Amino acid sequence: MPVGESGPVPHAIHLFAHRGGMAHRRENTLEAFTYAQSLGIGGVETDVWLTRDGVPVLHHDARVRTPHGRRKIAEIARVDLPAHVPSLGDLYDRCGTDMDVAIDVLDPAAASAVVTAARSAGGSAVSKLWLCSPLVETLVSWRHLDDAIHLVHSDNSWNRVHRSDPAAHTRHLRELSIDVLNVQYRSCSRAVVRACHEQQIALFVWGVSRISTMHRLLDLGVDGLMSDHVDRLIGLGSSPTT
Repeated sequence: MPVGESGPVPHAIHLFAHRGGMAHRRENTLEAFTYAQSLGIGGVETDVWLTRDGVPVLHHDARVRTPHGRRKIAEIARVDLPAHVPSLGDLYDRCGTDMDVAIDVLDPAAASAVVTAARSAGGSAVSKLWLCSPLVETLVSWRHLDDAIHLVHSDNSWNRVHRSDPAAHTRHLRELSIDVLNVQYRSCSRAVVRACHEQQIALFVWGVSRISTMHRLLDLGVDGLMSDHVDRLIGLGSSPTT
């Protein structure tokens, strides 16, 4: 598993614009995704739900505001959603299939539709798809969807549950063929990096905003960073600043 180094970002590091880069544009919109791409980012992170008619759409919350009040996305047909809510297909149509796309699958039933949309997009879409969930059992249930997808355990309880023995958890992830551990940046340490890499598990880190912290994490050896600040991710080849 590649390890980060000081200085310019190694090619192997995966950089993701969180929700398309919500520090710059409205989150999870085509405007955000295309702006992040225009800055040169290699990946975007987003969230997915299924509409009533089975279309995977990109939105953080389960509900959207409509003229009739807030309604569940699952109760609305794709054509009736607010115009700013894109489908995954829209993302591929606008941005192509060369970007890494990390998707927090908030509706587990959407995973199959997500993979189908990636296949329909063609190109590198499936091999650049990272499906994220906090539930290990759910991730395991998605492995059969396609051997090329990457499964990401987004562990929000790391400090409370696994901090005392990171190696045991990463061994468990490897046994289940889960590819990535994704933790909040405050949970990252050299011990966590070592535990992941000993099991050939990649380590992604989310929630980071300061450039100096990004450099510190790269020095520790993380394999991916997720941030709202696309410009700071892109600027990681420059010297750290406070």
